Order: sequence, then C-alpha cells, then structure tokens
Amino acid sequence: MTIADPAAAKTALRVFVRNRRKQLALEHPEADWKLVDAGREPLSARFPQPQGKVAALYHGLGSEVSARALADWLAEQGWALALPSVEGANADGLGGHMVFRTWTPGEALARDAIGLVAPLRQNPIVQPDLVAVPLLAYDRAGVRLGQGGGYYDRALEALRGRKDVFALGLAYHGQETHNLPVEAHDQRLDAILTENEYIAVRKD
Repeated sequence: MTIADPAAAKTALRVFVRNRRKQLALEHPEADWKLVDAGREPLSARFPQPQGKVAALYHGLGSEVSARALADWLAEQGWALALPSVEGANADGLGGHMVFRTWTPGEALARDAIGLVAPLRQNPIVQPDLVAVPLLAYDRAGVRLGQGGGYYDRALEALRGRKDVFALGLAYHGQETHNLPVEAHDQRLDAILTENEYIAVRKD
C-alpha cells in the first residue's frame, strides 16, 4: 500500500521503525564505540583542524544509538562540545525551538522544555559546525525520518542560513530504509555514520 500524503506516510512508518530500532539496540550494544571506529578516518579527513570548532552531540533517548563515545573522541581531537536544548515550548510540549548550549562531559544536566536531557540554562548558546542528529530511519540520499517534532529540521535550517554546518546522522546500520517520504521542510543529512560504515552524502 502506498500513502500519497508524505506526512501521513511518515506517521504510519514511525510505528514500524521505532520497533525495529528497539530490536537493533538490543542486538548491537557495541554500536557506540563502533561508530568511532567507522567515523575516525572520514571525519578526520573532512575536519583536519577541528580546534576552535563546535560539535553538537545529543544525550541518547530510549533506543537511539549513543553518541557518548563519539563525543569523547571528538573532544580528544580538539572539538568543543555542545548539546541541544528545546526552549520556549508550552506545557503540552508544543512550539518552542532548539538551540545548542556548550557542554563538557561530566557537567550537570537538566530537563529541557520537552523533557530531554540538556545543558543548564546558564551555559552559553553556540552555533555548531557539526551537528550529530538522531533518527528513526535514513536513506543513502540523506533523507532522515525523525520523531515528528521538527526541532532538528528547524534548527538546521536556521543554522544553514547563517553558516556552513555539517549534519551527521547517527544510526544503526539496520535503520536504512528505502523510499522514505519527504516534505519540503525536511533538512537532508550531509553524511550518515553507523556501526558498519560512514556514508558520504555531501560530496564537496
């Protein structure tokens, strides 16, 4: 069955891919450090001088592949780190926008406006050069299916209007999905990093 409306197709697909990701998380507990093994060479080649650059990671939620080992490796290479924070949402978790605040591993964290783990509000807002993005599904053209809130899409669109930012999807290899539905506001990934490989989308 084909659903013509991309938004409706995404809603239907999310049920399946959420369950698939839960199973992949159980099958691949080693994925976090294998991401580093797969990404070390291509990320070093793309960013040969990372000093002074900011990488935004995320605090994994549920079955999302963990970004912690990648964060530790990036910090060792000289990157400054940040985490996302959704701010300005109402009591129902609607509205609001995503910003990125500085973060050092070991620092205290708090819940943001939609309940995600984020830096404290006194940490400065920064504009990252690299944004690691969680996802439910991806394809090799850089299409990403997220949770549906649109926070990363809006944040990436705003960043890309100001500077050159590199969006790196983090995923289990088994999350690859063909013919993902696409809407006009969707921001494509520049690359995808899984426990098996680095998939370059942006060729420059």
